Amino acid sequence: MKQTAHKLILSLTATILAAGGARAYDVSLSTNLPPIDFHGFASQGFLDSSTYNYLGDTTHGSFLFTEAGVNASLNPFPRTRITAQAFTYDMGQDVGKYDVVLDYASVEYTINDQFGVRAGRIRRPEGIYNSIQDVDLARTFVLLPQGVYDARWRDFYVSMDGGEVFGDISLGKSGDLSYDAFGGVFRPQVDGGLGKKIGNQVPSFVKLDSFGADPQSGLQLWWNTPVNGFRVGATGGYNFDLNFDTTAFGQTSLNHFTVPFVQGSVEYLWKSWTFQSEYFTYWVDPANGGSDHDDAWYADVAYRFNKKVEVGIYYSENDNDVNQRANPSQYQKDVALAVRFDPTSWWIFKVEGHCIHGTGLVDQSSNEPNLNSGKPWYMLAVKTTISF
Repeated sequence: MKQTAHKLILSLTATILAAGGARAYDVSLSTNLPPIDFHGFASQGFLDSSTYNYLGDTTHGSFLFTEAGVNASLNPFPRTRITAQAFTYDMGQDVGKYDVVLDYASVEYTINDQFGVRAGRIRRPEGIYNSIQDVDLARTFVLLPQGVYDARWRDFYVSMDGGEVFGDISLGKSGDLSYDAFGGVFRPQVDGGLGKKIGNQVPSFVKLDSFGADPQSGLQLWWNTPVNGFRVGATGGYNFDLNFDTTAFGQTSLNHFTVPFVQGSVEYLWKSWTFQSEYFTYWVDPANGGSDHDDAWYADVAYRFNKKVEVGIYYSENDNDVNQRANPSQYQKDVALAVRFDPTSWWIFKVEGHCIHGTGLVDQSSNEPNLNSGKPWYMLAVKTTISF
């Protein structure tokens, strides 16, 4: 099944490229309703790293870096919008595995600029990129800073079943304030990124059986300042019950955690320049006491030379435990340099190099050499994406 899905994605890419162009497709339901607008994308990447396997078996070079999706939108009535997207991906380490999932499916009603409501399977509003992670056209880089946007955790933090209220409030000469208040549940997958992380952290005789629904709520605010292109954002949220079942020696255990999180964001768009920085932190609090505190941050800058060429660089840090910032196996520091080339408006190609210190985001249970080494290691990332 995995190989079949992979071949289908590659075939889709080749077909669209051979057609010499790409465009959206409209399907009319009847003369009384507006048409359904269809869009889609397919991407194929390649990762090659020195020393450590990262996001798959990358020390031998890995093509298990694939994404594809098809989405549809409809405006059946004034101020009403219906959207949905089917999505599939593979991220190596048996994450994703080309399973087709309903990425989002929601109904939205906007009363005015100040207030709207959205319900269904929604994208969780958080930071600059969380709700648009699959929109490769919206960023310079192949890999977003992984401490903040870990590609392996997509099933856990991108979509949720619930609803949100949103709007934009004018502040007069001080700009305007956008808000999103959200609530609902996540349903992580046992074979997803979070499941793999938990499985790697427990002893080999312990089996992760299932996740329960994970209720969560939060609020995101964006202040669009009077300075054109400059905005500041903050998100705060709370996982009320991250719960899962494990089995060891025939005995089942129920595990319950609360996970509060905070993220701050700054973005400035000036002429052909883009400046961004974000900080993310969360606390994992077992119900019986104690706390694990992780954080991550990054800063990037990108410059677009013309319609076809853009370059960018970022520096990011991730700490699995803020009390062990000097431990190379608990931190990861990453400098990335990327070049993006847009041959057409619907086809992009990216090449990116990474110099990494520490192994905080490497699979800690794997047989990797010397995870405590602070010596630098390197990774090459290549990705091409087509869209219509």
